[in-house]
Amino acid sequence: MNGLNRKSTILLVLSLIVLILMAVFSSQNYLLFSFGFLIVTLGVYFWRFEKSQHNSKEIVFIAIICALAVVGRIIFAALPSVKPEIFILIMGAVVSGPETGFLMGTIIALTSNMYFGQGVWTPWQMFALGVIGLISGLMSDGVPKWLLVVWGFFSGFLMGWIMDIYYIIGYVDPITIKSIFTSIMASFYFDFVHALFTGVLLLFVGKRWIKLFNNYKRKYDLF
Repeated sequence: MNGLNRKSTILLVLSLIVLILMAVFSSQNYLLFSFGFLIVTLGVYFWRFEKSQHNSKEIVFIAIICALAVVGRIIFAALPSVKPEIFILIMGAVVSGPETGFLMGTIIALTSNMYFGQGVWTPWQMFALGVIGLISGLMSDGVPKWLLVVWGFFSGFLMGWIMDIYYIIGYVDPITIKSIFTSIMASFYFDFVHALFTGVLLLFVGKRWIKLFNNYKRKYDLF
């Protein structure tokens, strides 16, 4: 595991500020917050590459990962919670690092919602996938398969829990321990299916995808 560096911490703090502002201003101007979220992420990301000579090639890699995740989410649109976007995001982030992982997560959520529909939930999904990408990027390329599978399974629930917070803040009244528990249990089945599907993909093809992405990384000397 790699340590959480300064830029990764800044990404998390700024993202939380965006979500707090979302909660304060309710559902108004959600697209403004969504693109503001993306601009913040891009700003920190390109700060990392201020002296880099490989920007264009790395952006191509990011575009490939995001396109695969978005297309995968759309293809499985008819099957609730059976979506490969977390699997693809984890693979790309393990190879590219935490800041890139966060960026890819936010892009995947924003762009795929151009198909599924934008709304006040979009910044929350951007944050959820961004955090998953960031944590995945803290793992080294040689991460054991069992840890990869466990993290993939947990990440399905992590995304669900973050979206539960959005739902509880926006729609649950009054907010009590009972109402919070009821909201979490209502989404448990969907979170479990998402987690299981992600874990199974990582179990059977995770290491192959990491090897594939690593070949691209070494060939073009990226990240």
